[in-house]
Amino acid sequence: MKDYSYFLTCLKKLVSFPSVRGEREENMPFGKPVYLALDYFLSLARDMGFQCINYDNYAGEIVYGDGEEIGVIGHLDVVPAGNGWATDPFELTKVGDYYFARGIMDDKAPLLACLFALKELKDSKIKPNRKFRLIVGCNEESGWEDVEYVKSKTSFPEYGFSPDGNFPVSYAEKGVAIVTFSLPLPKKFTGTVGGTVINAVCDRVTCKPRFAVKEEDLKKFGLLLTDGGEILSQGKSAHGSKPELGKNAILPLLKYMVSEGENYQRAIDCLFGEENTLSKLTSEQGSVTLSPNLIKQTESELLISCDLRFPYPVTMLEIVNLLDNFGLKYTYQVKHPTQYVDKNGEMVTSLLSVYNSVMGVNEKPQSQSGSTFARAFEKGVAFGPEFPGENTRIHEPNENVSETSLKKMYEIYKNAIFSLCNAKNI
Repeated sequence: MKDYSYFLTCLKKLVSFPSVRGEREENMPFGKPVYLALDYFLSLARDMGFQCINYDNYAGEIVYGDGEEIGVIGHLDVVPAGNGWATDPFELTKVGDYYFARGIMDDKAPLLACLFALKELKDSKIKPNRKFRLIVGCNEESGWEDVEYVKSKTSFPEYGFSPDGNFPVSYAEKGVAIVTFSLPLPKKFTGTVGGTVINAVCDRVTCKPRFAVKEEDLKKFGLLLTDGGEILSQGKSAHGSKPELGKNAILPLLKYMVSEGENYQRAIDCLFGEENTLSKLTSEQGSVTLSPNLIKQTESELLISCDLRFPYPVTMLEIVNLLDNFGLKYTYQVKHPTQYVDKNGEMVTSLLSVYNSVMGVNEKPQSQSGSTFARAFEKGVAFGPEFPGENTRIHEPNENVSETSLKKMYEIYKNAIFSLCNAKNI
């Protein structure tokens, strides 16, 4: 990278915006911090001499080149910081070889790297025969309203990549659905609530008991009694597509409720235990996963909402047949269908070739469980930023990237953009 120190200065500013979706304000559809992050990113691009488009603060776009379009799309919104951070989540902090901040890998550093790589192409005086459209989203984590808005204003490129997955390159992504189970109200507890977003493992649940609690009974389930008289269950957050990497706070609370006579054993068995037969549905992309991430007690029911991921070519009909066997009341909504791109096609092979050349390896294309903005393109793939064997704690406390990986990531994106700028058969 020609100016690594300036890149770090820009990254430090970018991660300082706590760009979690907030209350809509005038001309700020996702709240002020998200607006400020987008405004800063577009101002950087303008200072670099790029043509920029602001889609009414739903999203932005940086345009460079002429010819057939290639899209690159990432996002500046982040999930809530959550508990358990060793550093300030919204201050770029270096410890040893690692930089820590919420959103540093999901998606601020890789998106910034793509902008800097595009600037290097612009400065090189190479005349591309492709038009790059770097689309900067603001609502990837909680609804994709940004993509919907941009598509209402203009067309999207057919081909593109998103720096929001895994290296070497992901040619397929699981489908995403939200499944909400409705359970009877508990008799002895009130105000049950927990979780932050549907795509992050629940790391905190609280409720109020209607009886005198014995703290020794709570300790058997790893629960605490707060000074305010609430029962507290604490877990560990992780990405909803990989629930095995977290510790779900809902489970121990439900187990305690059962010990106090509540009728939730069937729900435990089906959502967390051996009766969850969904994992039997598999393909080369992996198996179906179910992550119960939100819990809320209303006046009439206890709702548990789950992040469900299903691989191509598994269908929702197959999933529904198994959900019906749970014997629990539920509803579901498919948020994203499965994404599948020919792994032998030009887009996949071109990016894979760049990755293998920079890294000196001979990797094969892969599939992934996460859902990325690559789906915004008809033939879109996820391309980094996480390297094989890494766990950068995306959606977890202490999200991080090593300086070594950060520099390698940049070289890969730079070489990819230079390679694609005059590609013949994408």
